Amino acid sequence: MEEIVENVPLSEILQRIECLQSLLVREGLDGALIFQNVDLYYYAGTIQSSILFIPSEGRPVLMVQKNQTRARAETCLDTVVPLAKGRGSMAEVLGDCGYELKGRIGLELDVIPAALYIWLSGRFERCRWEDVSSLIRRQRMCKSAYEVERVRRAARILDEGFRTLCRVIREGMTELEVDGRMALIARRLGHMGILRMRGWNQEMTHAHVLSGGSGAMSSFLNSAHAGEGTTPAMAQGAGFRRLGRNEPIGIDYAVGVDGYVGDQFRTFVIGCLPARLQAAHDLSFDIHRRFEDMAGPGVNCADLYAMALNEAERAGLGAYFMGHGEGRVHFIGHGIGLEIDEFPIVAPGFRKPLEPGMVLALEPKFVFPGEGVVGIEDDYLVTESGVERITLTDQTVMKVCSG
Repeated sequence: MEEIVENVPLSEILQRIECLQSLLVREGLDGALIFQNVDLYYYAGTIQSSILFIPSEGRPVLMVQKNQTRARAETCLDTVVPLAKGRGSMAEVLGDCGYELKGRIGLELDVIPAALYIWLSGRFERCRWEDVSSLIRRQRMCKSAYEVERVRRAARILDEGFRTLCRVIREGMTELEVDGRMALIARRLGHMGILRMRGWNQEMTHAHVLSGGSGAMSSFLNSAHAGEGTTPAMAQGAGFRRLGRNEPIGIDYAVGVDGYVGDQFRTFVIGCLPARLQAAHDLSFDIHRRFEDMAGPGVNCADLYAMALNEAERAGLGAYFMGHGEGRVHFIGHGIGLEIDEFPIVAPGFRKPLEPGMVLALEPKFVFPGEGVVGIEDDYLVTESGVERITLTDQTVMKVCSG
C-alpha cells in the first residue's frame, strides 16, 4: 500500500506560533525572523527556502524564495508570499502585509551566518536584533502528543532494525556492511534519510557501527564514541574493520520520521563478552533502572547525572564512564525531537528540572581503550508521574546467531 506524505496539522502550527508569540510579548520583543530549516519546519511545516516573520501579535508571514509551489502545498499558514532571492524586497513584502520591520526583533543567533546578521543590520537600521534561540529551544523541549507519536514511530523502526541485525551480523563482515544493511532496513520502513544537529560543526550519520577497538576511538563529535570511519573528512562511524568473536559490537542507531528522531544504542556480540565488559553493561542497565525510579517532573537534570556518575565510580568504572581520556564527555542524556541534540541535557551544568512532555535519550556507556564500548541508550518520555520508556528493544546484550 502506498504511504501518504503527511503535512503538519494546522492545530500544531497554530499552537506553536501562539506559544512563541506569548514568549515574545513576555520578553518585550516585537517579532522574530526565522531562517533555519528545522525552526521553519516547526513553525511553518515546510523547509522550502523561506523566511518566516512571526510578529508578537497578528498573523505570521512566510516569504518564500524557492519553491513557492511546494511551500504552499506543505504549509497551513494563510499568508505565503514570494520573496526575491536577494532578500532585498523583504521590507516591501512585509509592508504589503501590514508590517514594518522595526523595534526589538528576534533572530536565531546560535545558527544564522554572521554574513546574514551583518546584512540585516545594514538593511534594517530601525531594528534592534535580539537572540531568541534559547526561547525556541526551550519551547521545543516539551512535545505535543503529535510529536511524541512520531518518536514512537521511529522507535518501532529501530526495534525492527535491531532485531533484524541479530539475524544478519556474521563474523568477518565489515562494519560498513552492517551499516549498509541498517540503512536499507530504516529507509524501507520510512526513515527520512537525514539526522539534524544544531551544534556548530556537529554532524551525525544514521548509525555508528563500532566493533572492538574502533568503539574506543573518539573524535570531534560530542559523543562518548565515534569510530574510525573511512576518511578524515568524516572521522566517525563505520569503517573497514571486520567483526570478530567475543568482542563488543556497539551499534548506535537513529532514524527520523516526519522530522522526529528516535535514538538508540545496543551492544551486540558474536560469542560472549569479556567479564569486565559484561559487568559494565550490567551497570548501564542498573543506571537505567535508577533513572526510571528517580526521574520525573521537577527532578533536576544535574542530579540525574550525579546519580549515574556516582554509580560508575562506586563500581570502579569512573575512568571509563562516557568515554575515556580526551574522548570523555560530561553528559549521560540529551533531548531529542527535530534535532538529535535538543534540550534538556542530563549534565552537571543543566539545572532545569524535567517537565511533562520532554523526550530524552539516556545513554550511560563505558569505553575501554583497545577493547571497545558497551552500554544501553533508550528514549524516555517524561509523564505527569515519572518517565515512560519509548524505545522497545530488550535491554540485554544482543547475542548474534552464529549459523
